[in-house]
Amino acid sequence: MPRTSPGTAALTTGGVLLVTVMAGSASAVGWGSVTASYDGKARATAYGDFRNDQNINAKNKVMSKDLAADGNTVYTTGNWYFENGAEVHALNTPEHNHTYYVTHYLKHPLQPTAKSVRGGTQACVQLGWPVPDTCSAQALPSFDY
Repeated sequence: MPRTSPGTAALTTGGVLLVTVMAGSASAVGWGSVTASYDGKARATAYGDFRNDQNINAKNKVMSKDLAADGNTVYTTGNWYFENGAEVHALNTPEHNHTYYVTHYLKHPLQPTAKSVRGGTQACVQLGWPVPDTCSAQALPSFDY
């Protein structure tokens, strides 16, 4: 079970890491790590934190790195799921092939008609045509606002 701060609940189910922070507690929810594998080898990993950015944006700080150093690039993809049913899919970080952690930010405006949001984040590896990109399970941290 992932370690969480007071006021935070975590649950792993079906390969998806669920983390929730209650309104009024910590401003950022840590998530990760998630790892993308292909052909039996770990290729990309990512971790980060998901936060309410001044009640304007749901902001995801993402740290990712290339585990394979095989010439294929890695990236992360972000999705936002609002409790009012609104969804925003596939905002991606730039691709890189660094074997050290690279920091990127993904953000999306909060929905004024919603009261909570989940940030689905995956680590992915770009394998090149005709092999489709391989991505990890989603980390799904959330917060109420």
